[in-house]
Amino acid sequence: MKFSLTVGDSPQLVAGNLNSKNISRVQASIFFISMALIAYEILLIKVFAIQYWYHFASLIISIALLGFGASGSFIFIFRDVLKRRPLAVIYSLPICFLLTLWLNLYLSRIIVFNPLMLAWRVEEIFNFSLLCLFIFIPFFLGALTIGMGFTLYTEDIHRIYFSNLTGSGVGALIVLLSLFHLGPSELILIISLISLIATFPLCVTGIRKLVSFVLICAVILSYVAFLHETPLAMNDFKDLTQAKKLKGAKGEVQIFGPLGFVAVVDSPAYHYLPDLSLNCPDPLPRQKGLFLDGNSVGAINRFAGDIDSLGFMDCRTVSLPYKLFKNPSVLIIGGGGGTEVLNARYHGAEHVDLVEINRDIIHVMRDRYKEFSGGIYDENRITVFAEDGRGYLEGTDDLYDLIQINLPGAMGALTAGGYSMNENYIFTVEALKTCLNRLRPGGMILLSRGIESPPRKGIKILAMAIQALEATGQGDASPSIVMIRSWQRATLLIKRGTFGREEIASTMKFCRERFFDLCYYPGMAEGEANRFNRMDESYFYRAAKMLLSDKREEFYDAYPFYIRPATDDRPFFSYSFKKTILKRYLGPEGRTIIPFVDWGYMLMWLSLLVLIPASLILILVPLRIVRRLSQRIIPVFFYFGSLGLAYIFIEMALLQQFIRYLHSPVFSASVVISSFLIYSGIGSMIGGKLWRTKGYHIVFTVIVIFLVGVVYLKSSDYLFAPLSHLPLWARMVACSLLIAPIALPMGIPFPSGLSLLAGARIDLIPWAWGINGFFSVIGATTAVIISVGLGFKAVILLALCLYILAGISCFSLSVRK
Repeated sequence: MKFSLTVGDSPQLVAGNLNSKNISRVQASIFFISMALIAYEILLIKVFAIQYWYHFASLIISIALLGFGASGSFIFIFRDVLKRRPLAVIYSLPICFLLTLWLNLYLSRIIVFNPLMLAWRVEEIFNFSLLCLFIFIPFFLGALTIGMGFTLYTEDIHRIYFSNLTGSGVGALIVLLSLFHLGPSELILIISLISLIATFPLCVTGIRKLVSFVLICAVILSYVAFLHETPLAMNDFKDLTQAKKLKGAKGEVQIFGPLGFVAVVDSPAYHYLPDLSLNCPDPLPRQKGLFLDGNSVGAINRFAGDIDSLGFMDCRTVSLPYKLFKNPSVLIIGGGGGTEVLNARYHGAEHVDLVEINRDIIHVMRDRYKEFSGGIYDENRITVFAEDGRGYLEGTDDLYDLIQINLPGAMGALTAGGYSMNENYIFTVEALKTCLNRLRPGGMILLSRGIESPPRKGIKILAMAIQALEATGQGDASPSIVMIRSWQRATLLIKRGTFGREEIASTMKFCRERFFDLCYYPGMAEGEANRFNRMDESYFYRAAKMLLSDKREEFYDAYPFYIRPATDDRPFFSYSFKKTILKRYLGPEGRTIIPFVDWGYMLMWLSLLVLIPASLILILVPLRIVRRLSQRIIPVFFYFGSLGLAYIFIEMALLQQFIRYLHSPVFSASVVISSFLIYSGIGSMIGGKLWRTKGYHIVFTVIVIFLVGVVYLKSSDYLFAPLSHLPLWARMVACSLLIAPIALPMGIPFPSGLSLLAGARIDLIPWAWGINGFFSVIGATTAVIISVGLGFKAVILLALCLYILAGISCFSLSVRK
């Protein structure tokens, strides 16, 4: 095999002269390429969350790990060729990584696909596969550098593994800190420079120094010429793209921040108020579209201070509670463009506490659009808190008359299951229980959702509300719920107490005058439902009656969608997939069922069905070529395969679970991934220093991992509960420290297993590296699927069992055959 950019080794650094000075150089190169690889991985997760959906995170991780696994098989097959000039190869690989990274920048703007159309158009599947292939190549090239280190320095595997993991951990931290100040173009520049720094330790000849210097200059010039101030590409199916196609549309704001991509679009044709009555007599003001990660989060309304100009607010379903209160104290979770603040002001709210986690949105409202919006974020009776809604609820002692929780999202993507795999800790039974405890006696929770046909999310909210009311000891939940709807929005009121006759009469009058439909109130008859905005049947009324009866479980099983309440262990509120829908899709109804399928969830399964055979093929190809080793593979396969699955299972489960405390997938990914890598790297180094590897050392480590994991499972609520009261930086530090007890020992079994192989089957080391990577590929996606079906605790428990299997298999690694 030839590398076009490979240049000769110096006489002091030829193959076969792999001394201690050389390993220090290789360690440094591996450290920096590992930094670049993880930084690029996290950046792709962030960009794909903006361009597509967040749950592409697990797909990016799987593709990256597939590159690692493939590198092991490649080295196993071509190790004799690669060992002829190994240090020249290691010098060249970061350069190849850099070139393919920039190639991907160009191709990502040409090869685009619409996830919502994968089931309709074959070309979308082709584009998706092609995009995955090009994402795979840089990770494959970068992983070759690391795999070469393991292959060359079998006596110092712990040192190589330490450099790999700590470099990755530092890279994750760099991305986390950079997201507060830099955009994706600037991050690409940083990653490119880091990959070139990886060549510096091996720049031992003049030609190499010249090549690296020229490439650094070329990268900086390319950034200035092509990337600087280049807007982030957005796919056509996103709300932001559609808004920019409106007549007279003009993009006014674009901010790439740690919590998402904030954009504002102005157009005279833009209007957003989905719960407005169809017979509203009052005109809407001029609105500007506010978008987060390309999805609509509402509108910024023009407001000059004249309350009477807000008459349209009285024709919304979410205005119902203001007819039941006089001058309430209000908490709004999810401020967005301030529409709900205006609604509260129009209806005479005594005071409004506004919780908005995204500081970029707050700054936009307070600075650029302060005059346009009437300064609603700075009004005297409004207090703005820049934090997560769940964290605020758990940390405050204040009580409210009304708590309104907003869940933004693109209706089209929501209907098609675009958010089915997103963790959402504000829409769980436990979160609603916390809300109920923050209400004054007689206070209410207000929830509003778009209506699908047949409905899914609205019924799931109803089920969650009933379970939360029952869990608080309030007893029968039926007198504490009122639900109404417009033609496309369902609104639910949950009361701490019971709805009285006057409140019910006011609700009926409110709906009658605005042509809203009653869905449920205590004592309601079915004939009162479904009068104005008619659906096929009275879905919400019948659902409420069944959920409030002793036939609840039968209703859950019979309903065509999964509408069981979301919990903290399974916080996938938008998930609604059932096997019956897939059967109908595969049956005579075919494509007519496509709009009812959770395509976010299906994409996970489709990815897994592709990744498993791809991994197995790449695992088996080396064995077909080197048949004489086939009798030795079983213990290697089980040991390193179990470790690959177990490590990624625990990492992914904690990554998803820590979103509750860090309030952002990006923060959680950066903290969890960097902590696991750095602590595991330290654990690897400690293991290599303390003892010469024996089988019983690995067993001891596995026992420690198992015991710590059991402690996590049994006491996680007690360990993590105090975090909600801490500021973000303190939560990050605390989460990192809580990871240390399990991540430190998790860094020992893999390099120790390779050390055992080095004493008996040294030629199997790159294949073992590949096995670990391939099973990690499968594990990244499988962990998400198991979390949805069984919960995070089930994923961790399965991982602990896999570690036990690895402990049993380790004694066979050092047996010569």
